[in-house]
Amino acid sequence: MVEEITDIWRWNVDDVWQSYSSMFQEASLTHTSCNEIERYHHLSASLLFGGCAIESFLNAKMRAHCKSKGVDEDQVLKRLRFTNLRDKLERWPSEFCETAITPADINCIADFLDLRNEVTHRKRKDHSLYKELDETNILIFVQALQRAIVTIYSGLGESFPYWLLGWNYVGMNGDETHPCLLSNQQFKHSLNRFGFKVPAWEYHAANEWERAYMSNSEGFTILKEQVYSHCPDIEPRSDRFPGIPRLCKRWWDRSYIKNA
Repeated sequence: MVEEITDIWRWNVDDVWQSYSSMFQEASLTHTSCNEIERYHHLSASLLFGGCAIESFLNAKMRAHCKSKGVDEDQVLKRLRFTNLRDKLERWPSEFCETAITPADINCIADFLDLRNEVTHRKRKDHSLYKELDETNILIFVQALQRAIVTIYSGLGESFPYWLLGWNYVGMNGDETHPCLLSNQQFKHSLNRFGFKVPAWEYHAANEWERAYMSNSEGFTILKEQVYSHCPDIEPRSDRFPGIPRLCKRWWDRSYIKNA
């Protein structure tokens, strides 16, 4: 008897979240590298994960758009596979959300992904690639991806996820260091625990706040510059709910989390 193949879904898994978070982690670690070899490792990994993040994001949004139009899965998959990334960046947003990523951000992302290709498919006869890596500011790449993703969420009339700022929650399955994917609603409660006055309990006020600060580029900039940059690295522990997940900037640092 042939077993029927079915879709496989898992808890705490999301392609875009995991790729984007890995990119952000590796980009952050380039600034604390102890030597150039370590920096090359983190920089190369950030480029690779960044490419995964933006393509998986665009693919997910196009898949949702095609499914809403009743397109068969075979045709959806064919389109995702055979459209090059530059065309996805330039053409797809206008199709599924009637907006456009700025040419400057498209060119920036494409240039960094060209460097990613050089890292992945090494063919040079010398070490000139390392000179390019020495001169690379990965933060420029991260910021271009952030702007592109926020642009699309805004065009769709959707809220961008809290983790786009670089945060993640830690605390899952009895392991206080295990990263976990939570909702923007929990994010509002966390901001209150950091000392910011954010409506989290009242439904309509919470939605209005989210529309104002988590659905457009202006709100993203405010959260990044006035909230993220002024927050401690991790949410305080809760005496009432000691096992509750905590919002954390250094979510990959197990030693820090355990001692904070």
